[in-house]
Parts: sequence; C-alpha cells; structure tokens
Amino acid sequence: MAKVEPKTRVTKKQITAHREKSSRDPSPKWDGCETWTGEEFLKHFRIAMNYYRLEADSKFAKPAVIQWMERIGCTKTDIQAFKKTKDFRCGVTMGAIAHCLLRGMTPKRADFNNGRDSAVWLREQVALVIDTGKHDIEAEEKKEEKPVGIVINIQDRLREASFKMTEEIEDALQEFNTNPNDFDPKNFKVLNLLKGKQAKAAHARIIRNFYEPQMQEIEEAMTGKDEQLKEGYSHRSKPQLKKLAAFLHEVVSACDMLGQEAKVNRKPRAKKPTDKAKIVAKLKFMKAHEPLKLVSVNPADIIGSKELWIYNTKTRKMGKYVAADFQDLGIKGTSITGFNETLSVQKTLRKPEEKLKEFKAAGKVALRKFLEDINAVDIKLNGRINEDIVLLKVS
Repeated sequence: MAKVEPKTRVTKKQITAHREKSSRDPSPKWDGCETWTGEEFLKHFRIAMNYYRLEADSKFAKPAVIQWMERIGCTKTDIQAFKKTKDFRCGVTMGAIAHCLLRGMTPKRADFNNGRDSAVWLREQVALVIDTGKHDIEAEEKKEEKPVGIVINIQDRLREASFKMTEEIEDALQEFNTNPNDFDPKNFKVLNLLKGKQAKAAHARIIRNFYEPQMQEIEEAMTGKDEQLKEGYSHRSKPQLKKLAAFLHEVVSACDMLGQEAKVNRKPRAKKPTDKAKIVAKLKFMKAHEPLKLVSVNPADIIGSKELWIYNTKTRKMGKYVAADFQDLGIKGTSITGFNETLSVQKTLRKPEEKLKEFKAAGKVALRKFLEDINAVDIKLNGRINEDIVLLKVS
C-alpha cells in the first residue's frame, strides 16, 4: 500500500504574519531622528532619497504631497487647486520630501542643509505648482482602468544595481564620520571592490555622477573661498578633509578606469559591406554586341572573383585579368583593380567570330590554355574598361 504523505497545516498565526509582511510599508523610517548625529541624519536622508527616486514617480508623489498639505492645515482651496494640476508638475523630489516629513523627518536642523527648512521649501514648491498649473484642465476618465503594477524600466534597474554596489563605499564614509583622524583612504581598494561586484561601465558612470559633486564640494571647501562651504565644514580640520577628498577621488578614478577598460575591450563595429551596385555604377562597358552575339555578364560579379575575360570589339583583342596573389579582382571607377600585371594579358584575334564561338564552348580545362594557344603577341592589360569592351566571363 502506498504511503500517504501528511498534509502540512498552515496555522492562523502564519497567515496573519504573512499578511502583515505583504502589507508592510518598506519606505525608510525616521523614528528617533531627533537624537541622530548630523552624519547619521545625512546618510539616512541620502538612502531615503535614493529609495524614492527608484521606486516613486509623479503619480506616487502627488498623493503624498496632498496628504502632507492636509496634515499641516492648508486651506481646502489650495488643496483642491493642487489636486487639479497635472501629475507631472509634482516632481519626485517633492514627493520624497513629503513622504519623509510624513514619516517623522525633522524639517530643520542646524547641521543639515545649512540649516534650511525642508517644510518651507516644500510649501514654496506647492505654491509654484499651483501657479504654473492653474490653467490645467483635468480630464475626467469614466473608463474603468485595471490596476497596473509598478514597472521598473532598464534605467531604474541599472540605478538600483549601481547603488547596491556602493554599500562598502558608504560604510567607509561612515567610518570617516565616526573616526576621521584614524581614517586612511589607502586602505580601500575601490577598483577591486567594484570589479568584485561585477560593475560595468554603465554602473561606473552612475556611481561617478553620485560621488563626484561631493568630491568637488569638499575640494572647494578646502580652498576657503566659499563662505557657506567653509562654515559647513568648519567642524572638520584640513587634514581630515584631505583624507575624505582623497577617498572620493579614488572612487571617481576607479569609475573612470572601468569606463576606459570597457572602451578598450569593446569589439570594433563590423564594417558594413558596400553595395556592389554602387561600386560598379561608374563602370562603362558594352552590354551587348549583336554582330558577334555577345552579351556582357553582370559587372557586380567581378568583385571578389579570380579571373575576368574581356573582348574589345574595336581592336579585336581578347584578354584575361588574373587576380594577384592573396587578392581578388575589384572595381574602382572605370578600372579593374587587384590584378596580376604580369599574367593579365590580351591578344589580337585574326578570326574573332570563330575564336569567340570556340571560347563559348570551352570548359574550365580548355580555358586554362585558351589564350596561350592563340598565335599572337601578348599585350599587357592596363585595367581600364570602356564602352567598346564586352565582359565575357567571370570565374
């Protein structure tokens, strides 16, 4: 009798836990941010902004701004005016700041963003959107739309993968913020780190664009010319700033090197072959000669061939072009190219009608000595083709 496997029983507790996990909001939290240091606050702000840039869009951002406006007590008139504007007017940055403020981010700190108030900035942006979008006409769509899941395009996936590759770099910056005096940028081999993460040129370009502005800001702060930057980094000594600038320069240089290596290793683009019809367009030849019942072959067949037989109806000369060693016959303008100047000869026919009839009936073996058997003086061919020449045969 076959053994019956016992069924696995799913408990009510497991179902509840699964539902809670699926409905959990994965966006960054700001609980306890009042007690964070300036460095901790800045790092978390960057993580939050990166999250919303990757996950959010204008349709995701606008509801958050509306919810924030309702919470701070904006008038119904302003809220309705904002709702009527087109979704694209509400940028992702506005939505990200609104989300952060709704989740408890402190809007103003002396050690963040030069003491500027994020809530004040968001109010100004809302007022600007209302003013610029006051003539927007909201289209009423009565068609029922099926819910569409969030589709992440290739660029978003690339940015997400790039930011995941910077975890060790962010840890290094956190190490500097914790203990700047003992921080040594030489301990971090950023190039090896990124190669270990399988970073490509596209990833390197995104990572570079993320850290380069910070590097330039620190280098400018060290000069002391900008009063705001000087004040913002006054809590750091010059040796400490030099270490941080050296580390960020190492990150940017590593990204540049990955980009250069990609260019070197890139396969050259295959050259598109030129259309044969264009190559032979200028070639002048006799298409047909009725007295001798001769018809020329397609001149495009000459390109890449090893032999070409011709007959000059004016001079009664039959000739054979033979390709040079390691070359093929070709055409340039009105001339044949790539032929052996010694073996390519022509001879005058005394009885053209008989010889040409014999030529048409000859096979491959007979053609090998056909020109040699003609009792006439060899004359070297010069490659030029004119309107008196019939193209007899190509092989």
